[in-house]
Amino acid sequence: MSIHGTCQDIKANAASLSHAMRCDPSDAAAQAALKEFIQRTYSDLASLAWHLGADGDVFQREAVPASELVDDVYFAINREKEFEAPAYRQPYSTLNHAQQGIAR
Repeated sequence: MSIHGTCQDIKANAASLSHAMRCDPSDAAAQAALKEFIQRTYSDLASLAWHLGADGDVFQREAVPASELVDDVYFAINREKEFEAPAYRQPYSTLNHAQQGIAR
């Protein structure tokens, strides 16, 4: 596969992740889609590294451990949901006051 093909694969992986999140935003579907995205992206990065003359084994070795972090994160999120009172508004956001509709 060429460098251009590898770059196209990376873009396709991002598009499929976006599509999966839009179609079924449940935690289980998001977790599975994110794991698949990370594994495929690491594989594509290994291929890209090989094309650039570097050793892609590091990416291949780290693909599974990186995707397993997704399980750990979702486990932590779900544990917090079990013991946390429901929050009706996010206390912090990257949006400014005008975007949030908060009067100053």
